[in-house]
Amino acid sequence: MAALVIFIICLVLYISDKFPLATVALLGCVALVACNICTAVEAFSGFTSDIVFIVFGTEIFGIAFHESGLDTLIVRFIQKHSKGDTSDVVTRRIIILAGTIAAVMSAFLNNQVVSALMLVICRGMAARSEEVDVKDITLPVIYFVILGGQCTLIGAPATLMASSISEEMTGNRITFFELLPIGAIIFVLGMIYIYCFGYKRGLKIWNNKGAEESNGSSKKDNGKDSIRMKEVDKRKCIITALTGVLMLIMFITETLSVGMVSLIGALICILFGVVEQKKALSKVDWNILIWLGCSIGMANVLNGCGIVQSCCDKLIAHLPADMSPYAFLIAAVLLTTVISNLIANTTTVIMILPFAIQIANQFGWNPVPFVIGITMAAGLSIMTPLSCGFIGMTMRVGYRFKEYVKYGINIQGILTALIVVLTIMMYKF
Repeated sequence: MAALVIFIICLVLYISDKFPLATVALLGCVALVACNICTAVEAFSGFTSDIVFIVFGTEIFGIAFHESGLDTLIVRFIQKHSKGDTSDVVTRRIIILAGTIAAVMSAFLNNQVVSALMLVICRGMAARSEEVDVKDITLPVIYFVILGGQCTLIGAPATLMASSISEEMTGNRITFFELLPIGAIIFVLGMIYIYCFGYKRGLKIWNNKGAEESNGSSKKDNGKDSIRMKEVDKRKCIITALTGVLMLIMFITETLSVGMVSLIGALICILFGVVEQKKALSKVDWNILIWLGCSIGMANVLNGCGIVQSCCDKLIAHLPADMSPYAFLIAAVLLTTVISNLIANTTTVIMILPFAIQIANQFGWNPVPFVIGITMAAGLSIMTPLSCGFIGMTMRVGYRFKEYVKYGINIQGILTALIVVLTIMMYKF
């Protein structure tokens, strides 16, 4: 019971956002050890998880990507191929080109890293073009980052967390391309929606001129204050590109674990001078790394204590004996979507997935569809800036909270329906 109280306190502190995530997670692990619930080795076992290695390695590779100037080449490519007769044509082409590039990158890099890069790129594009408003392109492109990240294992922290929980509870992790069939279909349909309907909807919602006046700055100001594109270094670009290809081959062939491959990619970039070790380590998001490591450790302890099983037994006692697995999937996906739009989606996975797996096991259902459905629902919760940090950081270009909801509510409904339908179609219960 003490472990459950500690976990609930941590969740409340996560939601309140009063303290850094890493501080709360460390507090939880220390409290578990201090209360003699587990040993220090068990509490901090998450730091040996492949997930931590993945995030660490891909963040350093993302830093090398920027240091080499590859992001500058992307800006030049987009500018070259997004010319048109009207501002609408130019803006739509930028959204599709930048969004597609962002989605592909996000499938093989942590989407926090890609989001940071694309935010700089979008602001750079807006600063360089009188025809483009930064608000018209930034949120749609970040949506593409999220859609692309849900196509592979390493694209999103919530997916990595779900894989760890699934492996701990079922013995089966989410493989590198397991989400690709559902993710690819959702990506294509999401791209069509954003291009055909999302752009015009955005114009109506944030009304560029009014937004500029309310923010007290021009769109050029919105785009230029943080633009520091790197000069292109051909040697570094070649090394980074070849490293990326090598990592992709190793991901596909599963030569080593995804975490080890990510570390190899990071080490190559450091050893060959693409990025200095000191600079790489100073730019890594240690708050996220520590939070992930501690959260995984706490989740392992909770599962080992039998708390999840006990809570599920009580919940199942109130469920119909003949409950349909499809009805439970729909309920789980809807609940995940709602909660993930109010708190961080990784936290939602930690809260809901263990219970869903246990309930599936109790009813004799295959837990895999529930793992996939909940993971996709958490990762694709995009209606508010609360669901993930990289949506929240787009607020710096002038979006208001209610604009996120107005813009995202339609596509959120479409994505949620697609997750349920595609999961039922592709997996056996």
